[in-house]
Amino acid sequence: MSIEPVARGQKARHLADELRRGIAGLRWPGGKLPTEQQLADEQGVSLNTVRRAVDLLVQDGLVYRRQGSGMYIADQVTGPLVGVAVPSMTYYYPRIIVGIERELAAQGGQMMLRSTEWDMAEEERAIESLIGAGVAGLIVAPDQPGGGRDGGGVRMVEEAGLPIVLVERGLEDPATVHEFVGSNHAAGARAAVNHLKSLGHTRIGYLERPGPHTAPQVYAGLEDDVVLTRSTERWSTADADRLLDDLLGADVTGVICFADREANLLLTAALNRGIDVPRQLSVISYDDEVADLSDVPLTAVSPAKFEVGRLAVNVLRARLKDPEAPRQQISLVPRLIVRDSTGPGPTS
Repeated sequence: MSIEPVARGQKARHLADELRRGIAGLRWPGGKLPTEQQLADEQGVSLNTVRRAVDLLVQDGLVYRRQGSGMYIADQVTGPLVGVAVPSMTYYYPRIIVGIERELAAQGGQMMLRSTEWDMAEEERAIESLIGAGVAGLIVAPDQPGGGRDGGGVRMVEEAGLPIVLVERGLEDPATVHEFVGSNHAAGARAAVNHLKSLGHTRIGYLERPGPHTAPQVYAGLEDDVVLTRSTERWSTADADRLLDDLLGADVTGVICFADREANLLLTAALNRGIDVPRQLSVISYDDEVADLSDVPLTAVSPAKFEVGRLAVNVLRARLKDPEAPRQQISLVPRLIVRDSTGPGPTS
């Protein structure tokens, strides 16, 4: 290839066209372009011209930059390698992983997946291995709220100069500058409260298994409307019985539980005592992982997990295409799925 004399201001466009022809002709079968300096020397143009030409290809989705590694051809078979680190492969996150995987596949990208097991040291090891594998960017659900300010895996990504998108993190830290896609759990809790109130319930309770991420946001969405709140670590059957006593003692007729397992334990305790759900007690679960499998299928707040994963890929892709674009922070409002565990309150 050679660049013929062209009018000033058109060199970058002319070079971009030549690079397109080179890509179509499999000039670089390994999928990696020469460096910007090599292209500048080869074509007898300035570095700025090369950068503008490559920017045009990036905008068209033909090329992507991998920080510290170079410029690569993106096609339907081989696209950016994206690192994904989540706390669990068995609860809540599988649907997010599916969303990430399917969107990457549709865009010709690839996923390298790691589980951090809710452990910061494991998170750091996982992210270190992803960075070492040469990923173009990362999608992470870090252990610390908002991505953390005191180190951890997110800091490692920043030091490596790689783009990062948080999933189901960020909303709990209003000051975070990281890009994220997450569920607005406070809005989800508000939908649950409004549902119970619309059914005539005026005595509403909230029971939770505490945690640093979702539980505080759920409580923030309903604290002004609940007459009783209880927080218990690692619920047992005995805990559920005790909490049911608290609800009955406070004349609660509608209760919101975080999360599905805890709601099911409470439901079982109520049924074992002969309490009719929902005629005597309405129960709403939060998460909707297994809520529909209970003895009385549970009405549940259902975060849009698949969409969280899918949109995280799009945010990362936009960052790879234009590193200088404004950062995106996306929150999705969960749906309320009404099943058999909620019904009219005693005053309706």
